[in-house]
Amino acid sequence: MSNVYKFYRYTKKQGIGKAFRKTVLYAAKKARIAKRTIDVMVDIDDIVAADFHNHPYIRPMAIKKGHLTIAWVLSPVSPGSGGINTITRFANFLQKQGHLVTIYIYEGVHPQSASEAKKILLNHFNLDVVVREIAEYTSSDVIIATGWETAYPVFNLQTSAHKFYFVQDYEPFFYGVGSKTVLAENTYKMGFYGITAGKWLAHKLNTEYSMKTDYFDFGVDVDVYRPKDILNIQKQKKIIFYARPVTERRAFELGIISLEVFHRKHPEYIIELFGWDVGDYNIPFPYVNRGILPQGELAILYQQSVACLVLSLTNVSLLPLELLASGCIPVINEGDNNEMVLGSNDHIRYSPASPVQLADELVSAVTNTNLLVEARNASKSVHSITWESSYAKVETILKREVAKVEATT
Repeated sequence: MSNVYKFYRYTKKQGIGKAFRKTVLYAAKKARIAKRTIDVMVDIDDIVAADFHNHPYIRPMAIKKGHLTIAWVLSPVSPGSGGINTITRFANFLQKQGHLVTIYIYEGVHPQSASEAKKILLNHFNLDVVVREIAEYTSSDVIIATGWETAYPVFNLQTSAHKFYFVQDYEPFFYGVGSKTVLAENTYKMGFYGITAGKWLAHKLNTEYSMKTDYFDFGVDVDVYRPKDILNIQKQKKIIFYARPVTERRAFELGIISLEVFHRKHPEYIIELFGWDVGDYNIPFPYVNRGILPQGELAILYQQSVACLVLSLTNVSLLPLELLASGCIPVINEGDNNEMVLGSNDHIRYSPASPVQLADELVSAVTNTNLLVEARNASKSVHSITWESSYAKVETILKREVAKVEATT
């Protein structure tokens, strides 16, 4: 007897309602419903093992030699990552200086093989070094944690290596207040020596977590962004916005509201959005959606534009210096996170994080009767800022700290 006929007879005898309820209950019982994982970006065993309260990190014996073996620990890498781009800049420099550099991949809860990571690092970041999985780590003179999730396996490694923490942003701010916030904060209490991107982070981690820190200044690829004919620089009636709706700390919504206010006052100006494809957002003014652009196209966009709205609610991004080099005036929300890093460059327009006031600064930039002169002077103001001095400082920090004799916790 077929299952269809059996169901027909049962329905006829018991009624449609009862048959339907029994069918639903049967299906629910048999269905294999996937359980949601506890995703905190770190293997839970690694979190539990990192008992920095009862078993603090103790700095090992001093190392005094010219060339070091240096291990960087990264989470799975992806093309286009700004954070990975900065790390690979320094790793490349250290390797060229004669240090032996190895990259170790910590998978945590997101898998990536060492071979896959190596291809990405080579093809997208021009970094040609040995890449291994963290389980393959044996020894090194120095081991460097990067993203907060990598600090846990670095803490847990039983090694005589000096442990450092390469901090590019205040990562607890990446999340709503919750478990990840606390777990990220805890990494600043693990006793590693912090090397931070800019002065603000070094100050914050030292004053709030008693973390020993030093910092490197941001650099800029002047040769990429500087206009070829700076004396005859030209501008279109255009402003731009670094629009990253997927990155909360870039204040996408605040920027859109500010641009709406600006557009009402200067509808003749083209507004272009870059940094992400925002085509599926209801933007309340005419705009050009540029999406993610390669470096060369970014340079052209910056050079054409009078001003750029670039917002940062945590550590400042690299954009302001790149914009200045291009002769484009950055309009930035005021705050120590931006001003302590960028300093008092006369061509940066700081504003309270209010849409009306941000729009006013954009208006001030486009109505400047000497905007071409300011564009030239803005570009010249950063011509002496390069990455080379930052690379050298990080090398100096590593060699200085591993050579210290005293053993401290």
